[in-house]
Amino acid sequence: MSNPKTALSGRLSDIDLRLLRVFREVVRAGGLAPAEVALNISRSTISTHLSDLEGRLGMQLCLRSRGRADFKLTPEGEALFEAINQLDGHLQAFKSQVNAIQSNLTGQLRIVLPDDVLEIPQLDLPATLAKIRAQAPQLQLDIQLAAPQELELEILAGRADVGINPLHSRRPGLDYRPLFQHQSLLYCGRSHPLAEQGEISEELLTQQELAAPSHAVLSGAAHLYRLFPNRSTANHMAARLAMLLSGQFVGFLPEYLAGRYVQSGELVVLRPERFRYRIQNAATFKRSAEGHPAVGLFLESLVIKSEDDSI
Repeated sequence: MSNPKTALSGRLSDIDLRLLRVFREVVRAGGLAPAEVALNISRSTISTHLSDLEGRLGMQLCLRSRGRADFKLTPEGEALFEAINQLDGHLQAFKSQVNAIQSNLTGQLRIVLPDDVLEIPQLDLPATLAKIRAQAPQLQLDIQLAAPQELELEILAGRADVGINPLHSRRPGLDYRPLFQHQSLLYCGRSHPLAEQGEISEELLTQQELAAPSHAVLSGAAHLYRLFPNRSTANHMAARLAMLLSGQFVGFLPEYLAGRYVQSGELVVLRPERFRYRIQNAATFKRSAEGHPAVGLFLESLVIKSEDDSI
């Protein structure tokens, strides 16, 4: 009989942990057949995985028969199963330590957000901040507001750690986690000459001065912006809203931002069947910061509501 201590002296660092999981589930289930359900793979595949594991370790782990469901561990298999149980315990302890570290996060998390963040119906920023504070009471938060082109530059320059941004393009060095979409329509103020007109031709509409963002727009909307040769620009959404309310410009705004002004009669939507586009919003962070505990906490704490919830 082999000594369990020497039986496990193979190069464990070379073992695929997935094979160890298969072996563990087979032992827990009491055989290959009952393990099919737990692993959701066929008996023949389970047998192949066990043989692969035995080959990598250089020892026989179990006795199994082709025609019968009998399954019995060898002494080496028993020792390996015990070691796997110990490993599971260590992993649980590791998770607990990580959670403890997270709950005691210190330092600073710098978050950069759109200037109309509180108007976005899908994002519950107060609830998100409450979750962050509950998980990491000692973490200092630094929240900045920025225009889309500024937001990504702040992260790339190392002046911010994570943000939420309309996904216009993918910059090298940044990672993006899609969150939600919103729709933008074309509007004018109630004192604009077009506000009282019924049918408006596209030619007349595109002759108006457009309140446009000073940054490049996403490719799905660029064709609409190119229709307006006469334009003034503003880098923040709030400034473009003010330009529209002045009655001197037309411009695109997210529906969530323009909605209450439309209801009050201060803004009028123009040709929504033609002048509309959707934007994907994403959490944005440096690729090198993906494993940063504070960034991970922010991503895990995001409270995103469905469109139905946000109505």
